[in-house]
Amino acid sequence: MTPTPSRAASLLLIAAGFVIWASAFTLLYAALSLGCAFGWQARLVGEISLSRAVLLAIWAVHLAALVGLLIYCVRQPRGEATRGFIRKVAIGSTVAALVATVWTGVAIPAVSQCL
Repeated sequence: MTPTPSRAASLLLIAAGFVIWASAFTLLYAALSLGCAFGWQARLVGEISLSRAVLLAIWAVHLAALVGLLIYCVRQPRGEATRGFIRKVAIGSTVAALVATVWTGVAIPAVSQCL
């Protein structure tokens, strides 16, 4: 018999996707503000500005974390009704957070950072 996850672990698994999204949103906003304040848009890293490179890196790390979380949620055992319900809700909330994170950063490559 496998142990059932505790309530705290279940709630954490359900909320983890939006915690990652909130981290992405906050760090993207902070990096954008710092980049504009310190003139990162004028410094180039290869073909793109330093500001854009930092924003894309932050976004990519968070997207990778969400994809990893989604894979973890999908691999959870289906088992009993409560565990199956938690698994489905965790998958749904992680997918919603992934969509929200994509939507949050989709304009990074196309839009000017500082006006």
